[in-house]
Amino acid sequence: MPETTPVQKILSPYGEWQRSEGVPIIEGLIVPDLLGDIHMEKWHRKGVKGAFLSMIGAEEAMDAYIVELPPGGNTDPEKFMFEENTFVVSGRGATTIWLPGGKKHTFEWQKGSVFTPPINSWRQHFNGSPDEPVRLLTMSNAPVMFNMMRSKDFIFNCEHSFIDRFGGEEDYFSGKGQSFSGNVWRTNFIPDLYSFELLGYAERGAGGSGRMFEMASNTTKSHMAEFPVGTYKKAHRHGPGAHIVILTGHGFSLMWEEGKPKEKIDWGPGSLFVPPDMWFHQHFNSGTEPARYFAVHYGGWRVVIEELKGGNDSTLLGGHQIEYEDEDADVLGTFVDELHKHGTEPKPIADWRK
Repeated sequence: MPETTPVQKILSPYGEWQRSEGVPIIEGLIVPDLLGDIHMEKWHRKGVKGAFLSMIGAEEAMDAYIVELPPGGNTDPEKFMFEENTFVVSGRGATTIWLPGGKKHTFEWQKGSVFTPPINSWRQHFNGSPDEPVRLLTMSNAPVMFNMMRSKDFIFNCEHSFIDRFGGEEDYFSGKGQSFSGNVWRTNFIPDLYSFELLGYAERGAGGSGRMFEMASNTTKSHMAEFPVGTYKKAHRHGPGAHIVILTGHGFSLMWEEGKPKEKIDWGPGSLFVPPDMWFHQHFNSGTEPARYFAVHYGGWRVVIEELKGGNDSTLLGGHQIEYEDEDADVLGTFVDELHKHGTEPKPIADWRK
């Protein structure tokens, strides 16, 4: 018989670049705690320690990385042709943004801030504390850009300035914004996700609230949601790449591919996970305080890249959401069992299972 050669994984252009950067690539369904023991090494491009957080569900629609700035330290200046959304996991500091030959603009941030440097603008991050490190989590559409352009030189050395997105405006990172399309907030900087006011959002159940964000005219979008103690949200599914960061609360999520067993992941403040492509996922608050999370994914609210029709419609009507009355019989029981472990009870069913 002819000899067989072991099949080798063929890396995408993004995967090849990622491995050439020389920092750890952490994979899996979840990072339990972004403030925990994450293996990071010196990232020479950035001048600080870092690691890629390539969750299974990202599937190169999006990706994430984390960096740690030492007390009083800073990253090296850089610019590139992909969009980023940066969440301040811990610490305080400032970021300076500028266009080639233009004035530098500096804004300050703290734990819970979110910002997105305009595409292909220069940026540099500074730790404002002499005593404590800073951790920054960044989610980007770098995989899409690398796999489409297939040129590292173009990604990092393109000289074009997108002045229609950022022309050096003094108030660009002031935190001001405007509402449109009902629940969408358009801004370039959110000073504090933990205290940001949310609006009612009944579509996903649980008596929850939420807000959609559009930042820096990106083709990526984000949203934030909160739901009360003793409740859980309706299961739904969508495409890959939605990075979910838990801000407050403790609980768990069930994730499953249609027709296959459910996987349970436990989460708390600082957890990061990404539901895989078209897997149902359902979030449960089994803790003692409201659960709030922030999610970043591909496709802007104005610039529609992917629109999954029926996202809030019942699966019985051809949509992608499982209504409470249609969920598996064991779901409520699993939730009640988890609540009992924490000495709590579900809220009255009639108040939130609508």
